[in-house]
Amino acid sequence: MPAGSQRQRLLTAAVGLPVLAVAVAAGGWFLAILTAVAAALAMREFFAMTGRPGPVLEAIGLVLGLIVVGSAVLGGWPVAGVALGLAFWIEQFTFLGRFAARGETAPPRAALAAALLYVAFPLRFLCLFSPLETVFILAVVMAADTGAYYAGSLVGGPKVWPAVSPGKTWAGTCGGLLASALVASVFAASTRFVPGPLALAGFGVIVAGVSQMGDFFESALKRAAGVKDSGTVLPGHGGVLDRIDGLLPAILVYAAGRPLLGLG
Repeated sequence: MPAGSQRQRLLTAAVGLPVLAVAVAAGGWFLAILTAVAAALAMREFFAMTGRPGPVLEAIGLVLGLIVVGSAVLGGWPVAGVALGLAFWIEQFTFLGRFAARGETAPPRAALAAALLYVAFPLRFLCLFSPLETVFILAVVMAADTGAYYAGSLVGGPKVWPAVSPGKTWAGTCGGLLASALVASVFAASTRFVPGPLALAGFGVIVAGVSQMGDFFESALKRAAGVKDSGTVLPGHGGVLDRIDGLLPAILVYAAGRPLLGLG
């Protein structure tokens, strides 16, 4: 990595990580606003890679994304459900106009609902978790990324899925899973989390594995769109989606598993 890019990455992290830490500790509207902004930026990047639905529909989708995240602190699940339903049906109704005006037969793609389900809906959970839970899932996903990077760089070897992401190796995958298991076991030993180190380490491996699949998915989107990064909003890091691609499915898996392990 060029020295200039490395400096940019470090500077972005030096600014962004303290802001994220304060937001997680504060919770409430502060965290919801920061999360909503991240969701809106990531949704724009998603639309840019998959096909923009048009300026009006895209604006409506971004507003609904803000509502989905904001409903975590005001309005609850009914509001989030209504926003998701509106995203689907508003796009379907615009098809009626195109069909009547020019006989368009290509069915609507439900791009708004897909963006909400992909980005805004998972991020909403961050506003519902306790600060400790949020730190846990962020730490596990970051450990997966860091462990995969260093293990892959040092060991190399066979690729996991070269057609999707040519740089990812089996050594990197194993290194990421091992790093996540280690971080999860440290959490179990040093915090009030109920599961023991072995159980939480196993859960950490599952969360990390799903996060790596999220990384593969975004890599496929970028390759299909012919772009290197999802955006440029984070100097040295690319776009918001480049930073949260693995976090999005990992949040959902954590949310599903936390009651079983007594975490929620």
